[in-house]
Amino acid sequence: MQAVHVELKYKNTDRPICPATAVIYADSLSNRGGTGIYLKRLLEGFNQCNAPVMAIVGRELLTPAEALSCERYDRGIRKVINENTIRHSLTASISPSIVHLPAFSGRAPSGVPCAVTLHDLAFCRNPSWFPLLRSIYYRLHFRNAARKADVVMVDSDSMAADAVKYIGIEEERIRRVYLSTDSFLTSPDAFRNTFSLKGNYIVFAGTIEPRKNISALLDSWEIVKRTHTDLHLVIAGRWGWGPAALRRRLTDTEGVLLTGPLSEIMLKSCICGAKLLVYPSLYEGFGLPPLEAASAGVPSVVTPASALKEIYSGISIISEGFDSDSITESILQSLEREHNTEELRDFASGFSIERMTGEVLKVYEEFGT
Repeated sequence: MQAVHVELKYKNTDRPICPATAVIYADSLSNRGGTGIYLKRLLEGFNQCNAPVMAIVGRELLTPAEALSCERYDRGIRKVINENTIRHSLTASISPSIVHLPAFSGRAPSGVPCAVTLHDLAFCRNPSWFPLLRSIYYRLHFRNAARKADVVMVDSDSMAADAVKYIGIEEERIRRVYLSTDSFLTSPDAFRNTFSLKGNYIVFAGTIEPRKNISALLDSWEIVKRTHTDLHLVIAGRWGWGPAALRRRLTDTEGVLLTGPLSEIMLKSCICGAKLLVYPSLYEGFGLPPLEAASAGVPSVVTPASALKEIYSGISIISEGFDSDSITESILQSLEREHNTEELRDFASGFSIERMTGEVLKVYEEFGT
């Protein structure tokens, strides 16, 4: 098919865009979880280095800067239709060397190489962690998208092993690209003032869902607060799904503050002011919050999920198990220890947006023309 010239310019400049080597589907910017954060940081990196990459949002073909400034994204059935029909004609108009699906969804036009990013395989590891229909959809759709891809990017070596084990991806098609963070170092005053929070606190950050193991954290909290009576536990994130009893417990337990969803600025203020971040997850493909906390010089306690051990061994305290007793022991140990904030920030700096972007571009270049 002959390429159709598309006259587009980089935002805020008159410089025309070079022919795109890649097109990335970007409606997942609306996702408030890790997938949306990954995509946002990737587009920021593309924009900073003027990479020849275009983003598709809804029915529009945009520069990375323009995608980042969008305020509306297609969702639901409209998003599915766009990903499987309209986007094909948009992609064909600039003849990219590869199409990137950063959040499983969609498919590349026929004849165009496709990259898929797998962030985790929780839906394969334990389908019961999800509502029934969501579990079935994930297992059918996501597995199929990854199997059809020419190259599969994963967030960790642990995820690479899971991709081979659970969905049969050949090792030669897998590329490991660690996630990234920007600096979370900021003033904690905005969070403290907004929630009228005085004194010290420890924090969990993330969507509340079964695999995050919040029940064990609350059991642990019952013990921790006996020796640290002035301490609070902040649960920073939105309710995803899970037992109604857990939701009641989050609002009724003494010393626990459930914030609901936070803006990026407020989340940074929240994490920066914490004594400690606790991440008790049963399974992760990477686990961003401990890295974000490290960028602010805040230490963390994590469980021995394989990806968390891979990323955070040597910088975080890793509990012996996933049970409340193990988590309690690790929290108390961390609260009593002196932590090197510079070492934590140096660690986080190794997971920069520039590094992640460069590694993704190297994957694209494998399919360059």
